[in-house]
Amino acid sequence: MAVLSIAEMPKLKEIAVKYGFNIHLHDACGGQAFSLEPGENTDDGIYHALEQFFSEHKMTVRYFDEKKLNFSAK
Repeated sequence: MAVLSIAEMPKLKEIAVKYGFNIHLHDACGGQAFSLEPGENTDDGIYHALEQFFSEHKMTVRYFDEKKLNFSAK
């Protein structure tokens, strides 16, 4: 199972803030999940940026809902 290092979270948070979001890590025995919290001025470019970030870590993003606010990366 691919797991994002906790040391990588500041970089991920920096990316999210750039696009008007805050990102949260939900870590559990079964793996990691993430949620996006939209701010006032959001940019849909966040999704491409997230996919690129995780791709660099050899992981693929899988969104849980149509709004793409909850996802995992495997």
